[in-house]
Amino acid sequence: MRTALRSAPLDHAGLRRRRGATHSLPLVLQLQRTIGNLATTRLLLRQPTTVAPHALKDAGVDATSRINDKTRKLIQAAFEESEILRPYLKDKFPRAAATEGAFVIHTDEDDFNQAYMRYRGITEPMTQNQRAEKFGSIGGFFDRSKNTMHVRSRGRFGHAMHEAMHKLAAPVFRGFWGDVFNEGVTQYFTDCVLREQGLPEVKDHEYKDELACAKRLVAATDRDVVALAYFLGESDALRDRLMARLKLDQSQFTKLRGTGELCKLLP
Repeated sequence: MRTALRSAPLDHAGLRRRRGATHSLPLVLQLQRTIGNLATTRLLLRQPTTVAPHALKDAGVDATSRINDKTRKLIQAAFEESEILRPYLKDKFPRAAATEGAFVIHTDEDDFNQAYMRYRGITEPMTQNQRAEKFGSIGGFFDRSKNTMHVRSRGRFGHAMHEAMHKLAAPVFRGFWGDVFNEGVTQYFTDCVLREQGLPEVKDHEYKDELACAKRLVAATDRDVVALAYFLGESDALRDRLMARLKLDQSQFTKLRGTGELCKLLP
C-alpha cells in the first residue's frame, strides 16, 4: 500500500515546518536550526563581532619600523580602526587623513633641516653642520598651512604617526593650550593608538616632559574632556575642570594656560 507523502506546511518565511515544531520560536532561531550556522544567526540579528585593531601587526610594523612608501596608509588604517579616536573623528576626513595632502620623505638630511627652518620662519644664517647640530634630532613636522607632513627617511614609524596625529588635532588647541600640552597630548594619543594595536609605545621621541605633563592632565581631568579639546577644539570642560582642580580663578588660569607653568601645578 502506497502512502501519499504530504508536504509540510510553509511558514511565513517560506520554510517547511516540521510536525511538532514549536511555533513560538523566533524566526532567527528556526533559521539557525535549519541552517546550523551561528554566523548566519549573528548576521540576521545584526550582532557585530568585535575585532581588535590589527592593521599594523598584520603588516609587521611597530613604532621602531623605518618609514617607507606604505607608512601613511598604515597610519590611516590604524586611525580608522581606533576605538579611542572614533568618537572624535567626525568630519575629520578626508583632509585630516594621513593619505591626504603631501607626505614628504626627505632622503637628504639638510633638505629636511632647511624645510624645517622655512616652516618655523627661522632666517638665522647657518652652515650645514650648524643646521644638523640644531635640528638633527627632529624626526618630522606637520605644516598645517600646506597640509603637508615632512619626515626623514631615517625616521621611525612612531615619529610619522605623531605628525599624522597633529593633522587630526583642532588647529585652535595649540594656540589655546601652548606647545607643552600640544606636543604632550599628541604623543599621548599616538601611544594610545599603538597600544590598541598591541604594540609598544614610542620610546625615542623628544617629548618626555611634555608626555608626562599630558598624562597628569588626563589623570587630573578625564581622557574624554582632553580628547574633546584636542580633536574638536571644545576646551570649555577641560578649562573648567582644571580651574576647579587647581583652584584657579579666570585671571590666574589665563596667565598660565599657554605656558609650561600650568603643567607644574598638576598633581
